[in-house]
Amino acid sequence: MKKVVISLFVLAITFTACKDSGKKIETKEAQEVEIVKKAETVTFDKVKEGSELKWRASHLGGTGARFGKAKLKSGNVLLNNNKVTNAKFIMDLSSLTVDNFDDAEQKGQLEGHLKSADFFNIEKYPTVIFELTKVEETKGVYNSKITGNLTILETTKSITFNANITVLANSVAISSEDFSVNRQDWKLSYHTEGDAGVPKDYLIANTIGFTIDVAVTK
Repeated sequence: MKKVVISLFVLAITFTACKDSGKKIETKEAQEVEIVKKAETVTFDKVKEGSELKWRASHLGGTGARFGKAKLKSGNVLLNNNKVTNAKFIMDLSSLTVDNFDDAEQKGQLEGHLKSADFFNIEKYPTVIFELTKVEETKGVYNSKITGNLTILETTKSITFNANITVLANSVAISSEDFSVNRQDWKLSYHTEGDAGVPKDYLIANTIGFTIDVAVTK
């Protein structure tokens, strides 16, 4: 009976980790950014406290779930006729955290590793940049479909995801769906499947999940 309970527990963790990766989206070649700025354009460029990017990853097969967040360093949103036409967000990778460990040493070790040259190499590439290229109005759970260029390391790719955009008199907020991308599209290739000499338990899934929750004010 004990073995059955343990097995069900492991399956539950695995299922949750896979589910939490979010909806998989395709990456395309970067698109041209057209800035729409007129005399009546309204600019929002002050980052509101709590603006962040949440990330999720796991080992191969969805086990060993890892998650954390990074803070928004700067944001710039342009409104024309009360609609978002342009936006650029810069995430500060020095603020990247790992939140799945209670042990401070484990937490510190993984945070340091993620910031090293094996992963994000923050000494050379201290930020992740997202620049909007298109917004389409939608109906349902989310009111918008956002397309933009995501830059990690030296690679820029276009991605599209659903989000809720809330425009108020003094602020603009964007809250995305849970979505995931293939890290190898940005040449994040540490311990990928097929790496020679790397034990299977140390291989890391290609899927990285993200949730964006940011707001800027005038």
